[in-house]
Amino acid sequence: MRTNTGVGPAASAVRAAATTAAAAATLALITGCGKVADPYASDKESSSPTASPTPSVNPSYGTLYLAENECAAPEPGKKDVYREVPCSDPKAVARVTYRMESGKAWPFSATSCSETTDFVIDAPISLAMLEGTRATGEGYACMRNLKPPHPGDPGGGGGPRIEVGDCVHSGPKKNDTIEEVACRTKGKKNGATHKIIKILEDRFVVGGFSDPCDYKADAVFTENPMFDTDPARNDRVLCGKKL
Repeated sequence: MRTNTGVGPAASAVRAAATTAAAAATLALITGCGKVADPYASDKESSSPTASPTPSVNPSYGTLYLAENECAAPEPGKKDVYREVPCSDPKAVARVTYRMESGKAWPFSATSCSETTDFVIDAPISLAMLEGTRATGEGYACMRNLKPPHPGDPGGGGGPRIEVGDCVHSGPKKNDTIEEVACRTKGKKNGATHKIIKILEDRFVVGGFSDPCDYKADAVFTENPMFDTDPARNDRVLCGKKL
């Protein structure tokens, strides 16, 4: 399932016959260096205690921060900041399923992440946050949690964009913004009101008696890109069944 989710994952928003909303999130890493011994130092100097090297957040796991199949752990005290760790580390929470060295992490729906991606890491911004430097370049990592829950799964409430099997909360008024939420929130305040049963790509909004959902849906939601040059055309039509 895909939606605009944050990093941790962010919820996606869609406007009925309007536009999608995007969220943003960031994650990070830092490098460190230890003290190098002086080959010309005396035996007395060499035997003196030295400071322990500062462990790197990307020690021996490869030259690329969070390459495919590598794992990440949250950085204590830093919201939405992650460092690379071995997947066997008890602190590891998610694995990289796909890595892009170009492109932007947001909007989440515009990434190349698979439908079951739980959240995405903006690599350059993450590095900059931990290193205290200015972010340069682009690139992102698509992340899948090592253990449940998986917001990217159908009905989980997250992922790059809304897919069949996902649930949304819809307001009572026509053209109200709808937001993807977990199906388990049905009956709660701002909880799930409809489940998506069918999605039609690249459809036109037309009047009359035409029903793109073949009269099998209780609600029809339309989704436009954020910058749409053809307001009559919708990227996707979402058919929703009332819960």
